[in-house]
Amino acid sequence: MTRLNKCIAALGLSLSFFATAALPALDAVLQKGFPTQAAALTSTTQALYQEYESQHSVASLVFYSYGMLRLANHYKAANDFVNASEYAKLGFFWLDEAVDSHENDLRVRYLRARVDAWLPADLGRCVVTLNDTDLMQKQPQDFSAAMQTTIAFMRYRALVSCKETAQAQALLNEMKTDGSASALLALGAEEAPEWSMDEITQLVVPLMKGE
Repeated sequence: MTRLNKCIAALGLSLSFFATAALPALDAVLQKGFPTQAAALTSTTQALYQEYESQHSVASLVFYSYGMLRLANHYKAANDFVNASEYAKLGFFWLDEAVDSHENDLRVRYLRARVDAWLPADLGRCVVTLNDTDLMQKQPQDFSAAMQTTIAFMRYRALVSCKETAQAQALLNEMKTDGSASALLALGAEEAPEWSMDEITQLVVPLMKGE
């Protein structure tokens, strides 16, 4: 989450302005990013889960799942595929649990799609992303124009992964025509966009505050 941290810094405000003392683990991740060293990452991830259990914060749960998926990537890089698989399963389970427990909160679905849209096609998460983006696009008033563009782009990536070629091409043509997604289309195939200020101020921070 170093990108998120940089974007928060660009706001020119300390996150403590928004944070609640009840969420110190999440506050630390947002201000400093996830640790890169495995032991520290494990400790941080565990703290996020404990925070979720004690405070019932869906924001802490989402970032706990992010931490679990980072641990999965760590073990995969170390060729420990057993642990990589286990952490990935748990990460996705809790990410889905965050949405299932707040099924009417489209902000949580957005945060799930932010992960799923850039996953390898063979994981099969594109189906989840298509459902999430469909629901979000039916309520565009809940998102800024910039986030609506990101939602459309996430849907495009999911259509490609799900081999819905015709629909993907139609959406790509639409995005190219209006030019709104030019920056997203310029990214590498596996490169997720940096977190935007809209995402932080309209999604992450309100969820952190329990709004």
